[in-house]
Amino acid sequence: MDKDAAYAEIERNGGAPYAKQFAGRFPDDPLTPFCHRYLFEATQRAETEHDAAAATHDDERGFALRSLARMEASSHIAQAAASASRDAATAAHTSARSARRSAFWTMIAALASALGVVVNAALNLGWLEWARHIAR
Repeated sequence: MDKDAAYAEIERNGGAPYAKQFAGRFPDDPLTPFCHRYLFEATQRAETEHDAAAATHDDERGFALRSLARMEASSHIAQAAASASRDAATAAHTSARSARRSAFWTMIAALASALGVVVNAALNLGWLEWARHIAR
């Protein structure tokens, strides 16, 4: 009996459970060594598949951890950007308040200057002498 024919018979009769039961019941049969070999190879395949599944799980876990790290980094970047925006808004508010204050005092200076121009013109045109003369 060759390996392929023996494995075909084992597969036809139920695979690993049949091979285990047959090897236990008929230890001297010519099919028994093939049953043992079939069971050994089935165990090896199962372990390989389990290792591959575990590796896939580890790959998925690693990918999930890397994704989580990227999301946390993005979150920190967004928080830093929000903090910088808040600081910029505070600086803009302070600057606007200073500009309003400066505009107010510039207006006061312009009014004082305009009053000075009016008084100077009145002096140069003699209006103050005329107003003093009328007031007497």
